[in-house]
Amino acid sequence: MNTEKFVRVTMLFKKNPGMSDERFNEYWAHIHGPLCIDWMKRYGILKCAQKHINKDGMKHLATTLPAWPLSTFDAIEDFYVRELKDFTDAILDDFYQNTLLPDAGVFADAASIFLSVGEDYIVVDDGKVIEQHERDYHCA
Repeated sequence: MNTEKFVRVTMLFKKNPGMSDERFNEYWAHIHGPLCIDWMKRYGILKCAQKHINKDGMKHLATTLPAWPLSTFDAIEDFYVRELKDFTDAILDDFYQNTLLPDAGVFADAASIFLSVGEDYIVVDDGKVIEQHERDYHCA
């Protein structure tokens, strides 16, 4: 799926502090994720990707690239939509507010959530340089 023409909403958050890393990853992937599928389809979320932070990889980065500050988030989730309104409508939906949001409180620290929105500009894909883009960021 070429995601370049879509809007990407990124959610960064920390896990519930009372939950082990293993249980957090299991719950988010196998309990909460499937609970969201029909809701995502209903609101036109075209792609959703969970990024489970690799703690060993983070330790490797910390020792190999010590001058670079590392994120303290435990998770990143990307939602691809055609229009930002698709995402905001989904978040304001009763099912999200009454079912998904409380369920997220089981594994996520709600106070740690940050959102970002942007557009992908793919530079290399499958080892090939991308020379044509959906968006043009040239200065006038």
